[in-house]
Amino acid sequence: MEVRARRMGVVSRQKGSPRVSPDQQLQVVLSVLAGEVTMADAARRYGVVSATVQQWRDRFLRGGRDALLTPGVPGTATAESISERRLRLENEQLKLALAEATVQLRIWQKGAEHVDEVPSKTSRR
Repeated sequence: MEVRARRMGVVSRQKGSPRVSPDQQLQVVLSVLAGEVTMADAARRYGVVSATVQQWRDRFLRGGRDALLTPGVPGTATAESISERRLRLENEQLKLALAEATVQLRIWQKGAEHVDEVPSKTSRR
């Protein structure tokens, strides 16, 4: 049985045998995603259970998603990064508007301090 399995390209996964390398995991996941092999076939070939192949696939997809959502990485204009840029621009505009309003308020307050010193057109001084 073992000789037949080796001829078929199946790697035996017994206790103490080396683990499946990350490069092999990547090849398995890419083959599964491309539809070249089923998860069950890949699991048999590498001597693991289907759930392990499914975990490799899920980690691979999660890592790819996270990489696409990482801001600052060139070529990854995602909805999140566009939204963040829009919010940053809006924040800067609001800061500027607040600064202008603060200056205007201070001018009015200073003017109010001296309102009694300015004669009005209707006063008879």
